[in-house]
Amino acid sequence: MLSNNKLQKSKAEGKLKIIAVAGPTCTGKSDLSMHLAKAFNGEIINADSMQVYRHFDIGTAKPDMAARRGIPHHLIDATEPYEEFNAALFKEKADVCISGIFSRNRIPIIVGGTGLYLRALVYGLFIAPKDADLREALQREYTEDPLKFYEKLKEIDREYALRISFRDKLRAVRAMEIFKSTGLRMSEWGHIHGFRESHYEVLKLGLKRERNELYPKINKRVDDMLNAGWIDEVKHILSSGYSEGLKPFTSIGYREILLYIKGLISYEDMVNNIKMHTRHYAKRQMTWFSKEKDVVWHEYPEDIDIIKITVSEFLKGGA
Repeated sequence: MLSNNKLQKSKAEGKLKIIAVAGPTCTGKSDLSMHLAKAFNGEIINADSMQVYRHFDIGTAKPDMAARRGIPHHLIDATEPYEEFNAALFKEKADVCISGIFSRNRIPIIVGGTGLYLRALVYGLFIAPKDADLREALQREYTEDPLKFYEKLKEIDREYALRISFRDKLRAVRAMEIFKSTGLRMSEWGHIHGFRESHYEVLKLGLKRERNELYPKINKRVDDMLNAGWIDEVKHILSSGYSEGLKPFTSIGYREILLYIKGLISYEDMVNNIKMHTRHYAKRQMTWFSKEKDVVWHEYPEDIDIIKITVSEFLKGGA
């Protein structure tokens, strides 16, 4: 546990110290963050873009209520499925959480696989122009043929396009809007943005696995989620009056289950598609985080002792 003097020293130097646990899905981020919270008197701030939504529990792999009662968790179930939530809102709310955690002489531990959320928190967000009319036209174009729209984006900005799925309407349309408005590719905006100074002194712990180990873990997790009642969860959300057009229903797993419920795909195809799309997502996450600055990579739980030493030295002013 850090002393109050050590916390004050961090403040006096102008930057608060935070720990971030990042990396692809199924690498043990939640388990590690809870382990570190217990060991270092920490509180956890969720940085997963789907765990912020209420009711979407099983498919987002939220920590169970027992874990959340034992260790304070923030920004889980933070908003209704019909409400807007994005990287800017995440940064705003996470900054408040961090301030509160430090006021209690505890350590903020940011955990999640949404790379943009972590980048927004640490470096801020770049401001790109918005054109409502252009966006509306691009949304119509995307709706007519998502794959064709994605291929067009790939021709313009292959680097950014390969980071997202062709199903990601929000990011694909926004990237095209920025290009048409400014002549700059989204990846170029990202490079400009990447030179900003960090708002916090942050230890970035990245968790990774070789594909031959990670992919079976992903497949098993999907099976476990389905056995835990994932399909019934989706049916319950729909029966509660929530529209299938809401943003959380566009996430991996939920969209495939919707198709199955409507009789558009078989159960076997649903399962295979969820597993395949999750594996592809994990690959995109690894690509994103591999380009982040100053990530210290580990495997968990094998490297837990090394990780704890690294965290301890960081908090003491070493690392």
